[in-house]
Order: sequence, then structure tokens, then C-alpha cells
Amino acid sequence: MRRDCIRLNSFLTLFALFLVVTAQDLLGQIQGSAGQQGPKPFTATVAIREGYDSNPLTQSYQSSTDVQSSTYSSVNPSLGYNYTGLQADLSARYDFQGIYYPSLNQSYDIQYNQTFTGQYTYAFDPRFSITVADNFNFFEQPIAQQFSAGIAPITNTQGSILNLGTIKADYRVTDRLSMVTRWNNQLVNSDQPGSYNNAGGVQSGSASQSNYMNNGAFQQFRLDFTPETIGTFTVDYFRDNQQVAFTLGADHTFLPTLFFTGRAGIQLNDNFGAADNPKTVGPGGLNSGEQEINVYPFVSLSSTWNYGQQNSLSAGFSIQIQQSTQQTSSDSESYNLNLSSDHAFTEKLKLVQTLNVQLALYTPQYDKDQSLRIFGGYQGSGQQTVASYNCKLSYAFFPYLSAELGYTFSTYQSYFDENNSNGNSYNRNVVYVGVRGTY
Repeated sequence: MRRDCIRLNSFLTLFALFLVVTAQDLLGQIQGSAGQQGPKPFTATVAIREGYDSNPLTQSYQSSTDVQSSTYSSVNPSLGYNYTGLQADLSARYDFQGIYYPSLNQSYDIQYNQTFTGQYTYAFDPRFSITVADNFNFFEQPIAQQFSAGIAPITNTQGSILNLGTIKADYRVTDRLSMVTRWNNQLVNSDQPGSYNNAGGVQSGSASQSNYMNNGAFQQFRLDFTPETIGTFTVDYFRDNQQVAFTLGADHTFLPTLFFTGRAGIQLNDNFGAADNPKTVGPGGLNSGEQEINVYPFVSLSSTWNYGQQNSLSAGFSIQIQQSTQQTSSDSESYNLNLSSDHAFTEKLKLVQTLNVQLALYTPQYDKDQSLRIFGGYQGSGQQTVASYNCKLSYAFFPYLSAELGYTFSTYQSYFDENNSNGNSYNRNVVYVGVRGTY
């Protein structure tokens, strides 16, 4: 009990310090800034929420232990800066999220997430510009990781660092042809995802096995066929396994308020640097196979409609086919659907909704007898479904103060013919009320 009090007091002290520092600079300006027109260089937002989470650890409803639920308190402050010059643009933003689950009463009952993003763009002339950007994220909270090639969700309970740095060049070759060239570096420093032990607790993995770095290059050509239609050709390369994707696409404007985007392509993996798989069946029988280039076709469609002054509706759909690899014994098909709606009933009352559904179907490459001999196990055909729905209703009392009421539902369902049943499937409901202050 004393440990919980100390940790809660520390959490509240950090939040209080943030409020004191920002309040001294902002309180005297909020009332006056409410009626200002145009962008402001500095922005500040604080959201405070009280809510209930039916399954914060995404535990399976088939678990031998009771699923833990909890009320929670969260605080989400953010600070931003934007500068626009004649040739240079600069933006920076810091976001913090802290959540306290009093009913968990474990080392992870206080979770936090910090994100820093920065971007600098310099235009040498109207045709050529360079952008340097970085996204740094540090979090300590359980994160459910989905769709690990037929493996049920796993939970990361320790601190993790994610950093993505990019350098991008935009160049217009002619009035109709332009190019985008980008280099990116992704760095991950994280504990290995943990798992639930027999006592119902969470057991963390080893940090050293999850450190990761990947470099990539991106080249896109954009051709303006008409003022309304733009064609694209993209090459996207990642160092790991010498992975490269080729994509053809089109962006079309039907109306000033209706946009469409389509992409289709293939992804190639030649597994460079990976040892030949001794379980691959080749012309000479078992153990004679070599790693071959894997081909993954994909297609995606999306559209956005802006109606009224503050309303929008977006929809997206994508399909990807994946062949069996040395890590997976099944071919798979992935279908993804995304819907979002932003509707203002009045100038003060606004409703935001999002729906995401992902369905993966798995088909064994070999029959049961062959799979047992080659891979040592067999699950048969199966499917996994991940879905989430978010809804937030907000009412603005003043331009700088609003109230929020929200609901989130997420679910994971997994079923295979053998040795799986509906293992590790879960449902999660979150409801909250809160206030948001904006400068």
C-alpha cells in the first residue's frame, strides 16, 4: 500500500509541475487568444480523463484466471511549436500520456508514453526542397502485438524506445514530373515481449534479444497526367532480408471535396544473410531446399470526402498475400478495412468515429503428416481477426475548453483447426469522460 501511495504521489507531482510551468506562461494569454485569427507559433493542450477499462492487459477470456478490470485516470499534456518562413519551415511537438490503473496493484499499474517529433524543411528554390525529420517514442506500458504469423497476441510490459529518422528530398523535374527521394533509419531498443505465467502475472522477456535497427530507401516518381490525375511509381527498399517493394498507383480528384488513391504492387524478400532452411523440401527431398525469393502481392484503395465546413468521411481497403517462409508453415491472406468519420453537428458539438478491421486467413502449405515431419507441428487452416472501434463526442464550452465522452471497443479472435481452439482471444471495452484545454 505504501509503495502505491509513493508511486501515485510521484505521478501527481510530475503532472502538477507541468501545470505550474505552463500555467505561468499561458493563463494570462488564454482568454485573450480565444478570439485571435490565424495560426499561433506555440500550441499547448492538456486532456484529463477518468474512465473504466474492462481488460487493460488484454487477457484471454479463456484464461484460467479472472480477467482483471480497472478504473483509470489519465493525463495527456502536449506542447507544439510551428515556424513558417520564406524558405524554411520548422515544427516540433512533445506529447506525454500517463495512465494509472488502481485495481491492477502491480509494477505496471502506472504506465506512460512520451513522444517527440521534429521536422525541418528548407526550400532551395520553388522546385527543390529537403526535409529532415525525427520521431522519438519512449513508453512503459503493456502493448498488445497482433498478427505474428498465427501466434496469439503477446504483451510487452517493459520500457521500449522507438526512433525513426528520415531525410527526404522533393524535386520537380518538369512541370509535370516530380520525384521524392527518402532515406530512413529505424531503431528499436526494447525488452522482448512478455507473456502471462500460470499465476496470472506477466513475465517479461530478455531486453538484449529485441534490440533492432533497420535502414531503408524510398524513391517515388509522380507524373501529372491531368490537373486532376497523378500517376505514381515507387520503389521501397529495406535492408533486412533485402526486402524491396515495387508499387504503381494513382491519385485522382473527382471533385474539390472528393479524393481517391489507389496502389498495387509486389514485395520481394530474398532472405539475404539468412541460413538455408534445413526443413525446406527441394527437388532432392527433405533438407535439400534453399531459401528462395518470396513474392507478396498487395493492393490498397482509399478515398476521402470533405462535406460541409468541418466534416469528412474516409474509407480504405487493402489486401496482401504472403507465402510460407522458414518462420511460417502456412500461406496467408490479409484483408484490412478502415473507416473514419468526423462530423460537426453544430459549431460546438462534434463526433469523431473510427473503425479498423483486419482479417488474416491461413492455409497450410503441406498436409498434416508432411507438416509434422517437416515442422514438428500442425495447426491446420485458421483465421485471426483484429477489430477496433473508437467514438468520441466533444462539446466546446469555449474555444479553449471542451468536454469529452468516449468509448473504445477492441477484440482479437483466433481460431485454427487443431491445437488452438480460440486460444488467447480477448475483448476489451473502454469508456471515459474528460476535459481538454487548448491554447
